[in-house]
Amino acid sequence: MNDSYLVRYRNVTVIIILSVIFGFSKGLILARMLSIRDFGIYSLSLTIIGLIYPLLLFGQQKGFIRFFVKNNILKYDWKRPILNILYICFLVSSLILPIISWYYDVGFLFFYFCLISIASSLIIELLSNVVRSAGFYEIALLLQRTVRIIIALTALAFFLIEFSTLSNIFLVFGTIQLLYALFVYFFVINKINIGSKIVPSSAYRDGLYFSAMDIISLANTYGINLIIASALSIEYLGAFFAVSIILKIYETFVQSTDFVVMPSSGQIDKSTLQVIMIKNVLIGVFISFMLINFGNILLSYIYAKKYDDYLNLIPIICLLGIVKMMDIIPTSIISGTSNKKALKKFLSFNIIITLFLLICSFFSINQYGLAGAIFCLVILYSLRSVFGFWILRKKFNSIGKRH
Repeated sequence: MNDSYLVRYRNVTVIIILSVIFGFSKGLILARMLSIRDFGIYSLSLTIIGLIYPLLLFGQQKGFIRFFVKNNILKYDWKRPILNILYICFLVSSLILPIISWYYDVGFLFFYFCLISIASSLIIELLSNVVRSAGFYEIALLLQRTVRIIIALTALAFFLIEFSTLSNIFLVFGTIQLLYALFVYFFVINKINIGSKIVPSSAYRDGLYFSAMDIISLANTYGINLIIASALSIEYLGAFFAVSIILKIYETFVQSTDFVVMPSSGQIDKSTLQVIMIKNVLIGVFISFMLINFGNILLSYIYAKKYDDYLNLIPIICLLGIVKMMDIIPTSIISGTSNKKALKKFLSFNIIITLFLLICSFFSINQYGLAGAIFCLVILYSLRSVFGFWILRKKFNSIGKRH
């Protein structure tokens, strides 16, 4: 298992690194090209998209993977549930987004960009997971990530020709995502056989556990973003996005770990778990060493000193990155194969610490500013990681006793 895991991890990581480099570049270009307020509005749109779209997945992206770990996807009608979720997505988004646009007074193109981004992200996520469940890991990842490369190249073109108004960005980026989602839809329905069996209700119920976990993750990340925007200002939110962009480097390895570990979780033993842990620790420490020593120089140059007042946040952002790289290991394995009792324990623990830390974040952000927000996230992911590894320890011990 160790060799096959590492080979698959290598292939997936290479693809993710390429997409993250382009995504990283897009964020840097937009932060430099737009005014601080416009970048704050753009950051707000990403926050809204990041809040709504995972909720409207209803956890089915992971529920399907969990079901198809044990069942052949080619025998099931996977298209029908995806279309049903898409209809719900358009209905709910069309009701919520106009209210948000009115509240923040951000105009129609903000609404257009958010609506198209939510719907296209949803269909790309679900369809790429269909391809992933059929065993085509690299193709699934390419389908999921190519749109980020296209948008990053478009952002670079805007920068070079000084086509840099926020309204243009919302219009063009939204349209690109719409066209790409249509391409993915027609590609997948022609490549992956649609069977006649109906996906059972048990698969949807399992997905609802992950939906609850998605809600908790959103509350952790985007809830704090909204607190920053309310308690401080949209300008602070833009600065937070600009500096914490270095987290994308860590998230490259977080995502590649999850992408490989969850579908393979039934085959992971203690030795494989140790390999994954050592790998993530070494990578996280190396990235942190480089960023702490050279990150402030790099970001200061790229942003033309626009965000120099916030570069002191880099060390604690690096700490958050390492903690997230460790947290994904138990989270992926528990999500893939653990029984419902373990899922409920993990879910209940996450609800408790999320509620506690969101309450604390109001006080820490008001007292310590952006540093207070990051410290709250470090504590949250640390506690979740420890609890997750405790569940895995009990699981592996019980397996050892049976043998």
